[in-house]
Amino acid sequence: MTPSPRLGSPPLRWLLSSITAAALATALAAAPGAATADAAAARACTGPAGDAFYVPPAPLPRGSHGTIIWCRPSASPVTGVRAWQVLYLSATVTGAPTAVSGTVLVPGAAYPGTRPVVAYAAGTQGWGDQCAPSKEMAAGNFDEQFAVSNLLSQGWAVAVTDYPGLGTPGDEAYSVGIPEGHAVLDVLRAATAVPGAGLRATAPMAIEGYSQGGGAADWAAQEQPSYATGLRLKGVAAGGTPANLQAVAANINGTVWFAFLAGSALGFNAVYPSLNLNGELTPAGRAALAQLDTMCQAQALLTYAGKKIQDYTIGGVNPIGQAKWQRVLNANDLGTMKPAVPLLQYHGLVDEVIPWRVETALHRQYCAMGVTTQLKGYPGDHVLTQVLAQTDVVNWLGARFAGSQAPSNC
Repeated sequence: MTPSPRLGSPPLRWLLSSITAAALATALAAAPGAATADAAAARACTGPAGDAFYVPPAPLPRGSHGTIIWCRPSASPVTGVRAWQVLYLSATVTGAPTAVSGTVLVPGAAYPGTRPVVAYAAGTQGWGDQCAPSKEMAAGNFDEQFAVSNLLSQGWAVAVTDYPGLGTPGDEAYSVGIPEGHAVLDVLRAATAVPGAGLRATAPMAIEGYSQGGGAADWAAQEQPSYATGLRLKGVAAGGTPANLQAVAANINGTVWFAFLAGSALGFNAVYPSLNLNGELTPAGRAALAQLDTMCQAQALLTYAGKKIQDYTIGGVNPIGQAKWQRVLNANDLGTMKPAVPLLQYHGLVDEVIPWRVETALHRQYCAMGVTTQLKGYPGDHVLTQVLAQTDVVNWLGARFAGSQAPSNC
């Protein structure tokens, strides 16, 4: 989830947060040099044209997690940085193979030593396939480009997953932590296999994620010891994290953020079809969620402002309160598995979407497990905090790559 800050109307809020993010990002991001063509890499990395790129072959090819199905050079959102779109193998919540799309970005300037690779886990872009970060970056309208550019300005390569079902066929596994964590780890593997990118599988790696991406980043941290043991993961910076989905759902249900609760219902229904979400909805509800499934977040926020999920269900019942929903929500709550790497947890003290108490509860859980984790609070709401935290996040990641001891405030 990465909604806009609330200063009066949603449109005004969206505009003000965008202006703030752009201004601070300009101050943080370095100006790269001119781009150069890489004809050899273009020949080696080819895939279908247009949206056919996002439609995986059937059956899927065999391969390990992170294996590239196909790739292609892409328009880069940053001058002096080469970009590739990738379609790669990952795993569903049951471990079955699935195809996920994403983007790999590599600065053109030489790097002293082995270039680190950072996975950036994006916040909510929306639910229509046109909202996939790989499509938005190629078009130059990715609203979290400021954070990606700050990583690139350090000379690090960046890999951005679209998440399962966003861009590729089917509904996005929105807010379902287990497959999102798989996709984040596997885009790191895929990045090191892009022909012509010059990245090594032995490269030091890290993850940054915020909001929806914070949940995906922490899930990746939890899954890495068993799912991706070969990755040289050095640390994970995750903020605005929806760690406890029921607590977040209870908060959202009383605010204007219906789109995110409904989007999460769509995501869980896609991953766990036995939930039978359609069976809980009125005809108007089915039409509303079908429409939501075609929208990016700004349009969805405006369309469904002030709505509640009970407005669209049979008998006005919130289905998330049912035992079958509780089970899958609980299975995707963070804090039940121990990450093996240091964490930076950061959160807005006045976050109106995901309460501060959700992050502090997760911090206590990780501390009890013996995780090296630092929690930092910022005087911002949900959107502004990701901007305010950028300098600290980049510096913290740089310290992990430099081998410095990670701080903890457990």
